[in-house]
Amino acid sequence: KQGLKLSQWKGFIDFTVFWTEYSDMIEYVFDVYAPDSVEYPTFDHFGFKSLNVDNTRINGIDITLSGTGKIFGIPLKLLAGYTYTNPVNLDYDASDTMNTSEDRILKYRFLHSAKADLEFNFKKLSTGISFVYHSHMKNVDNVFVDPIIGNIILPGYAGYREEHQHGYIVFNHRISYQLTRHAKIALITKNLFNNEYIGRPGDIGPPLNITLQFTIGF
Repeated sequence: KQGLKLSQWKGFIDFTVFWTEYSDMIEYVFDVYAPDSVEYPTFDHFGFKSLNVDNTRINGIDITLSGTGKIFGIPLKLLAGYTYTNPVNLDYDASDTMNTSEDRILKYRFLHSAKADLEFNFKKLSTGISFVYHSHMKNVDNVFVDPIIGNIILPGYAGYREEHQHGYIVFNHRISYQLTRHAKIALITKNLFNNEYIGRPGDIGPPLNITLQFTIGF
């Protein structure tokens, strides 16, 4: 962690390296789990089950930058961060057809993530914008993109993955005014550009949302 100062700007940069290893790591795996007594499985036998994925390693870097300063005399606050994660199965079997990735990347992980928040303050007025970015989720259970079963379990997901191979970014905005010492009014907008985005399969992010907020503090 290092302090920074440049003209009217001051802040910190934090750089972290992480490395973790697991033996007999357990993850949820989607498949058909029918008892031996069942001759013809049905959709009631589809689902997730906790299974060992052998030995794994998750390492990477994390960088955070925070600071304050002024632009044209207007106070500004900045908080930004980036994370690179390298989650791998050390005992990966290339013959495994359960994944959408042909390498040893663990399922349901973002390799690249970033976020930032920029806020301006001028007298009683404050406004800020933030964003969150996640790269394409490279590896998920292959059943979700199967042209037949996938369209029954999760219609549309396979098409979404095909069209969104560069991840997603979501912007939020806020603006507030300090009415009195104890009262403040704010307009908060989430998913500013009404982007369609999905994290893990089936987890559809909320659409554009605008909230008018009135706050009283004692």
